[in-house]
Amino acid sequence: MHPPVLPAVHRAFARRVAPAEALAGDATQIARACYEMAVRFHRGGKLIVFGNGGPATDAQHVVVEFVHPVIVGKRALPAISLTNDAATLTGIARAEGFDEVFAAQVRLLASPEDIALGLSVDGRCANVRRGLAAARDRGLLTVGLLGADGGDIARDAVVDHVVVARSDDPCIVKEVHVTIYHILWELVHVFFEQPGLLEPEVIR
Repeated sequence: MHPPVLPAVHRAFARRVAPAEALAGDATQIARACYEMAVRFHRGGKLIVFGNGGPATDAQHVVVEFVHPVIVGKRALPAISLTNDAATLTGIARAEGFDEVFAAQVRLLASPEDIALGLSVDGRCANVRRGLAAARDRGLLTVGLLGADGGDIARDAVVDHVVVARSDDPCIVKEVHVTIYHILWELVHVFFEQPGLLEPEVIR
């Protein structure tokens, strides 16, 4: 490798160390969120996921992990992404404004036993914030996967569980978010596999 390039290579890797270490420090908080998600699934709830731009595709990725597990023998769990339907998104945006595209769907599609998972690379997405607030108003368990300092979503306490990828670089935030939602999926199943840990009723 050409010597002048080496410092840039080292910086690229070094920028990812602190956010990953910070995530490991949040293990207890993340595990608590996963347990409460498992309880909601156990009661028959579903996962509702949403975000803008890159996080819109992350929302779809989260959903397929739960609906169609790639690990043989793991339970499929109900989940939907509010970013999938372009007609609905654009219709709501035209009639009510883009800030309402997730909240309007939550109010129509969500039940109190459900889980709302909102993704934002900086915690400042108004439509994600409104979607999470609408979910909380309906009694859903709310989880925010955020970046930077957590933004308005973290400061305004509109979610039950906040998990922050501590970086101002949206690329690194996205990388950490992928790790987080894979952990969410894995630990939800860990709780399911512990007899008697949840409630007597088992989802069918």
